[in-house]
Amino acid sequence: IVECLGRGGMGVVYKARQKSLERWVAIKILAPERVLDEKFTEHFEREAKTLARMSHPNIVTVYDHGRADDIFFIVMEYVDGVNLRDLLRDGKMEADQALAIIPPICEALEYAHGKGVVHRDIKPENLLLDRDGRVKIADFGIASLIGANVEKSGTPPYMAPEQDRGRSDRRA
Repeated sequence: IVECLGRGGMGVVYKARQKSLERWVAIKILAPERVLDEKFTEHFEREAKTLARMSHPNIVTVYDHGRADDIFFIVMEYVDGVNLRDLLRDGKMEADQALAIIPPICEALEYAHGKGVVHRDIKPENLLLDRDGRVKIADFGIASLIGANVEKSGTPPYMAPEQDRGRSDRRA
C-alpha cells in the first residue's frame, strides 16, 4: 500500500502495488463496524461476486475480494486519473468533454442493469476519468441486485424520489 486515495461512508480506498502481477490496484477496506452485521457480510459476498463477473470498459474491474481476520476488502482496477467532482471543482472540463462521457456512462449502466445490478449512487465522485479521458464508473458499494428488497441508500442530492422511498430499479 502506497497511499490513501479516499475515504467514504463504506470504508477507505488505497493505491497499492500487486507485486505478483506487477500492476497498480486499488484496495477498498470496508469499515470495521460492518463486520458485526451478518446481513452486510452476506450482501457483501453476493455483490462482490456479481461485480466480479462484470466486464465492461467503462466499469472499474473487480479483481478479488475477501476477508482477512475482521477486515473485508475488495481489490480492483486502479484508474490513474481524477474523479469528475475534482475535475469540475478545478474548472477543467470543457463542454465537449462533458458531452463525450455521457454515452459511455449510459452504456455502462445499461450493461450493469443487464447483469441485474443497479448502482444506486451515481454522482461525480464515482465517475473516474483516466489520463486519456476515458470514463469509468466506480464504487458499486451500495449497488443492489434488481428485484432485491433494499433499504434506502444513496447520496440524497443524487437520489431519485423512488430511491428515497427504498425502491430502486434501472429507472432510478
